[in-house]
Amino acid sequence: MNRAPILLLQMQRMGDLVLSFPLLAKLGEAYPDSPLWVIGEERFFKPLLPLSPRATYFSYANAPDMRAHSFTAVINLSFRPEAAALAGQSKTEARIGPWSDTEGRLFINGNWQLYRASLTHNNRYNRYHWADLNCLDALPPDLALCGERRLPRPLFLPDAGQSRRIGLFLGASEREKHPDPPFWAALAKLLLKKGYKPVLLGGEAENALAQATAEQLGAPHLNLAGRFSIAALARFIEELDLLITPDTGPMHIASGLGTPVLNLSMGPVNPWETGPSAPGHHILRPTLNCAGCWRCTKQQALCRDAFSHAKIASVIDALFAPENPALRSSMQRRTHGLELLRSARDGYGLYRLDAALAPKNNQAPQAREALSRFWQAWFGALFGLLPVTERTLAWKALQSLHPERAEELTAAAATLALKLARNFRSNPQAVLSSPQFWQEAKPLLHPLSGYIQMYVQNERGSRKAFAHALSLAEEAAGL
Repeated sequence: MNRAPILLLQMQRMGDLVLSFPLLAKLGEAYPDSPLWVIGEERFFKPLLPLSPRATYFSYANAPDMRAHSFTAVINLSFRPEAAALAGQSKTEARIGPWSDTEGRLFINGNWQLYRASLTHNNRYNRYHWADLNCLDALPPDLALCGERRLPRPLFLPDAGQSRRIGLFLGASEREKHPDPPFWAALAKLLLKKGYKPVLLGGEAENALAQATAEQLGAPHLNLAGRFSIAALARFIEELDLLITPDTGPMHIASGLGTPVLNLSMGPVNPWETGPSAPGHHILRPTLNCAGCWRCTKQQALCRDAFSHAKIASVIDALFAPENPALRSSMQRRTHGLELLRSARDGYGLYRLDAALAPKNNQAPQAREALSRFWQAWFGALFGLLPVTERTLAWKALQSLHPERAEELTAAAATLALKLARNFRSNPQAVLSSPQFWQEAKPLLHPLSGYIQMYVQNERGSRKAFAHALSLAEEAAGL
């Protein structure tokens, strides 16, 4: 006999839907007797139906009255108010993610979903991938890490005379996240000159971008944008030797299919969060200090200026000839202002990005990376995902490599602890309602101050919540 359904709310864009596919697959494995229902935006999920794991999809506008059903679990991966209201109204044994009660008060269930909510405009040091965060509260511990594991096909081909077919997916959800037509046209010209076979790809939203690129390229026959359904595009991508793409839904489709990906990570994106989730793919991103932001605060996205068609072509040459030291050396010289990363999974199954090129002069990791590793270990240990020894090792590494930052962190944590204690006695609303409370801490403490504020707000400022928040700040201060 089937159990009550599991309801997943994913009312987001196409890329977010694709990133929830690993969760759907694992839910089907963990709860084979529970039907899987998904509520989303039909314009996003309908094209993806042929690629989705087993599930029944409903559009939010036309969904049946979910209050008439009982569910084994309701998992809300959307932060839209209507999704939270639906999650709160549903009869269920367990709620995960945001939900609102009959008075419209918002709550978030699940340690990792609360952590994820605290990343809004505060993801500088985050090192947890969205595909993993989707799963960590929703699955049994032995299945909780459900990111893609499939390795891509090798980039090199046995027949050296065969031209490599390279897809250029042109668009992304925001203009800052993708190159403009002159850039794509120059890259395609250079690839043709080098003997590759580039093809312009995109959906209907990319038609104008693709047409302008094809006109400047002078090769309209290479423009296949808007020609495919998502299912047909997936079949076409599966036959490519390489897909070059900004942060897009098709990037995640290619990653899941095993097609090698070179992700041009530009604009307000963080590849640690939304890069190709399977191991073995490549990410090219700027070395700017602001790279990986939530929202660009500059007058223009400076990170796009670090990319050039010549730099990308140099990377492609080296990727197709991994055993050629001359090409790798040339790539390292020519990619100034960019870093090439490779996706991987660590010993705990967590997403990781490794440097694909040896650091110059064997320099130590930057303070930002050491701090990011520490905060990953901190929250992993706090929520029982990682052993406390990992936090200890990450802290010792930070102390050894960047002692001034370690000292600054403990001092900032002590200040936060004092502030929490004072506010609880005199003005708890400063934590409950102030949007700036977490930002008043030193930036390197924002992962903790952001989470603490979200936690106290979620617990409605209870004495127990303040006590726990204070214990976390004191623990950091005593490292």
